[in-house]
Amino acid sequence: MAPCPDWRREERSIRHSVASSNEAGLWLTVRQRGEGLPVLFVHGATFSGRIFDIPHPHLNWLQVMADAGYGAYALDLRGYGLSKPAVCPTEGVYATGAQAIADIGDAVDWIMARHDGARVALVGWSWGTLTTSRYVMADGREKIRSLCLYAPIYAEKNAGWIDMLADPADRSRLRPLGPYRRVNLPDTRIRWDEQIPDRADWRSDAALMALVGSSCADDCSSGDTDPPSFRVPNGTFVELWECFNGRPIHDPAGVACPTMLIRGTQDTTSTRSDALALFDRLTCLDKDYVEVHGGTHFINAERRARPVFHAVTDFIRRN
Repeated sequence: MAPCPDWRREERSIRHSVASSNEAGLWLTVRQRGEGLPVLFVHGATFSGRIFDIPHPHLNWLQVMADAGYGAYALDLRGYGLSKPAVCPTEGVYATGAQAIADIGDAVDWIMARHDGARVALVGWSWGTLTTSRYVMADGREKIRSLCLYAPIYAEKNAGWIDMLADPADRSRLRPLGPYRRVNLPDTRIRWDEQIPDRADWRSDAALMALVGSSCADDCSSGDTDPPSFRVPNGTFVELWECFNGRPIHDPAGVACPTMLIRGTQDTTSTRSDALALFDRLTCLDKDYVEVHGGTHFINAERRARPVFHAVTDFIRRN
């Protein structure tokens, strides 16, 4: 069954196209709500910028930031959402960490140009906490005023992720990857529900349907499968394999700007011990650590989303 179309009534974001600086013919989509000091959201391994622009009246993070007086932007990294290349690759991995960092840089430069050179507050989610951190340490050092790492990942062995990513023939290696995989509603429901003790209390079905339905609508090939599905690049798994095997891919001590870590207590991807290890290695003078009770890896799309929205907004306002 196709996801319910009711979410279309909440489609209100402005979409911009930003030329990629290192892939010819690629245009990156940036979603926007509101004006004011700029805030850029960067997604993780599965959902595009849609995760911050869910067409739902109470769960659209861009709208929350816009209502707080900010110019809120969400980037679709290459290969995700509406940022599809002119010709989709058919072999090799696509949308690697280095490519994602280049995309973040293009989006930040474009946003700063729109806002008379104002520095940008940056919010990364999941894998996006790895790409945004490395961007802040390098090209973004003088361009980012604060960094929020939502559902952060650092370098802790994670048996569940290792089981999913390991090569069956040699579990010490990452399984063979193609450029893309597909994600549908049943798969998303299963993954999400595994973290939720009481589905009725933690998440509305309308939120799930809106997120997956709009993600499918962003992919012109979604109707090629039954049930409908959207394509997701696999490049992220190269880095996540290292992190979930306890091998860090960056040194948090290089982050100089004010930094906040925030996670839900039920999150099995961003664990408490891993997040605290990351927090302890940060050497920036202003750093915060926040946990929100009653939330999973997808807490911004759950009933406990408001405490996350408020905590991040308050941190950005202070910095």
